[in-house]
Amino acid sequence: MSITIIYYGLLAAAGLLLLGNLFTRVWQDAFIFRPEQLPPSYSFSFLHPFSEHYLTGKKGGRIHLLWFRRPASKGLILFFHGNTGSLKRWGHLYHFFGRFDHDFMAIDYRGYGKSTGRRTEALMQSDARLVYDFACRHYAPEQIVLFGRSLGSAFACRLAAEVPARQLILETPFSSMRDVFYAYFPFLPRLFLFKYYFDNRQSLSAVQLPVTIFHGDRDLVVPLPVSNRLRTCLKPADCFQLIEGGSHNNLLFFAEYRRAIEAILQGPEGL
Repeated sequence: MSITIIYYGLLAAAGLLLLGNLFTRVWQDAFIFRPEQLPPSYSFSFLHPFSEHYLTGKKGGRIHLLWFRRPASKGLILFFHGNTGSLKRWGHLYHFFGRFDHDFMAIDYRGYGKSTGRRTEALMQSDARLVYDFACRHYAPEQIVLFGRSLGSAFACRLAAEVPARQLILETPFSSMRDVFYAYFPFLPRLFLFKYYFDNRQSLSAVQLPVTIFHGDRDLVVPLPVSNRLRTCLKPADCFQLIEGGSHNNLLFFAEYRRAIEAILQGPEGL
């Protein structure tokens, strides 16, 4: 093999590493976050009464949340949504969850909806703790169900590892953002650095709360093998419920999903 071939081979490898690290460090924001931004004057329209609140986050963050309340509530679902849209979309989920006699609280992440501020993994995790602390002013920890959907699983998982609550529910979660990246690009070497790791395996390994995970076997956004890596972090009494035929955005339409949510929220531990 000539020195010229070796030289160009090394040059190509270095170029691949450079481009890969540009993607994982610089372009990862665009890969992960698909926000809908709303003006501060935007008026939400939902079928149920709600209130809007702003929390002051670190480094100039202003975090907007919606809070749906009902009489004689059994507790609170503290919900962390997926990577697209805003509370304009996600707030409608209360129409489903509210039927189980629970209040519903959800935030928009920095740069989503009416929330503002610079995004980093640490700052977003601190925002999740901020809204949990706000919820604890009004609910006992044993009344709070932490619910993370897709991207939101990173915030619900970390909270569940650090604070008391009643239950952790994860819908279409991933093991880590690194694993998601390599599921999309399996041919790339495991040599890249990431701006956002969101390591749910590490967080879930420290969770002592009851855990239920829902995932569809036809999920193309977070492929099932990526979520399956969380199984090793579960305790014997925890549940990983596979929804056959389910994809990333349609689990709510499956009867087994709805029955399981009802059993969790209406079960003895929810009374």
